[in-house]
Amino acid sequence: MSLRLPTHSLTQSRGFTLLEAIVALAIFSMVAIGIYSWINTNLITLNRLADVAATEQVLHSSMERLNLVDMSKETSGRFNVNGYWVEWNAELLEPWKNGITAAGAIGLYDLGLFNIKLVFSKDDRVVGGYEYRHAAYKKVREFKVEGDN
Repeated sequence: MSLRLPTHSLTQSRGFTLLEAIVALAIFSMVAIGIYSWINTNLITLNRLADVAATEQVLHSSMERLNLVDMSKETSGRFNVNGYWVEWNAELLEPWKNGITAAGAIGLYDLGLFNIKLVFSKDDRVVGGYEYRHAAYKKVREFKVEGDN
């Protein structure tokens, strides 16, 4: 058994040429830019979703708070919810009307329909708004049993 040496010499094996290295670098750069753009877009979308979720929570808290306001006495205001300033304005759409009981008699409460506009701001920048209608009531009569003096 004889041991043979390879017929080509080490000088023939040169590795990458300069042109191959430049092409590989260009392909790598294009892929890296594409991945960076994709990650950047996802981060922007994630931040927007976080803002939407935060303003939705502020909206629900604001609507619950405004349910406690007597719209016959107060029709605008400003308050803070979790770092967001909420400015609100209520406009009476229908004049106050007598409430009617199920039996058709005039009830103890009068009813009014309001259009409420909310504007959310954070760091002196408006970040959202919402508009909805709200039925408000106020007690204007006392319960009387016929025959009472």
